[in-house]
Amino acid sequence: MLNITSKQWFQIVSCIISGLITGAALLNPLFGEKISLIIVSILGITNIILSSVGTALSSQGSLVRDVLAMPGVEKINVGPEANQTLAQIAVDPKVDKISPTRDAQAAVNATAVGAAA
Repeated sequence: MLNITSKQWFQIVSCIISGLITGAALLNPLFGEKISLIIVSILGITNIILSSVGTALSSQGSLVRDVLAMPGVEKINVGPEANQTLAQIAVDPKVDKISPTRDAQAAVNATAVGAAA
């Protein structure tokens, strides 16, 4: 739906839950104090869990893979200053559309295995 990614869905749901928690006082007239407290508690716990999952899904490696999957991205060239996460993706033969530049091949390979370049 509208090219919304899974990470964006996590953020949308998390924002909705946060909004409901913020509006907890408005739940009292609708459900009563006791049920409203239960609803807000469940929403709070759900929001903590959802935020934790969202944080895990928003790693740098995930970001690079998301960009590689975007329509219109033809090639990503990685230079010698790449960190280990980016270097590992760049030298992975199973990942298309990304590779080290010719001049950075040795440095990126060294970084990918964790050696000093």
